[in-house]
Amino acid sequence: MSPAEPVPVSADVSLDTVDELVERFYTVVRLPHDPFTKAFLNRCRSRTIKVGGRFYKYFQSGSGPTVLLVHGLNTHLGSMVALAEELLGQGYRVVLFDVPPHGEALGTTADPAEIRALLRALYATLPGLHAVVCHSMGGLWALTAWQAGVTARAMVSISSPPTTGFLVERFAEMNALDDDRVHQVTREIERRFGATVWEEYSALSAVRTIDVPGLVIHGTADDYVPTAHAAELHANWRHSTLELVEGAGHFDIVESPEVRKIVSAYLRGLEEQKSEEQK
Repeated sequence: MSPAEPVPVSADVSLDTVDELVERFYTVVRLPHDPFTKAFLNRCRSRTIKVGGRFYKYFQSGSGPTVLLVHGLNTHLGSMVALAEELLGQGYRVVLFDVPPHGEALGTTADPAEIRALLRALYATLPGLHAVVCHSMGGLWALTAWQAGVTARAMVSISSPPTTGFLVERFAEMNALDDDRVHQVTREIERRFGATVWEEYSALSAVRTIDVPGLVIHGTADDYVPTAHAAELHANWRHSTLELVEGAGHFDIVESPEVRKIVSAYLRGLEEQKSEEQK
């Protein structure tokens, strides 16, 4: 299953109000679960978690160390199934969920505060969480939701954008917004989420304080998030490792056999390190 492409440019975007532009920025292309995803979920156990008065569903399969998988924007948990199958074969327990409002999750817009609250609840709910593996926006969401007390031993970030500010820049390019319109959009985002939104939802800011090692994976053919941003993330993340995948793009990388091997090898290394520490 391939993730959706970014939302195309609107022919009349210049006529949109600032509110409409911000709504467009946070609007998600909702894709239904495909047969491949449904077949995988039929082998999983479903659980429900309540956060902020809403109920969210997550799915788990396997036994052993728990790995939480977080998909990216404009797709759903099905984009992480190939990785989940690899990890199940390596003896891990996998947990997947639809980030609101993707797949079967509620909502229409990707409210960053709602997503952060759900991720923090999952971090707290999952017993013995071993690692978090994320793709694209999933990396930014998962990193900026990190807080003291999370039990995971490591984070794997695949093709993650560095900051919300970078995403606004990409949005402006895709929609041919002039500087004045970009300024208006940024001010409206600050009005809705606070002036600290750029720091609060910045993967770069998060990794400077995160207390676990990380693996940063990025494709050399990524034309959505330039490879330079992966190097920047790595440079700001203590005890992180950078793996560049030759020829991989932003969306196809998550299904790459090479990436599956890199991730499983990294997690096995964590297990071996843990065994050594316990001797």
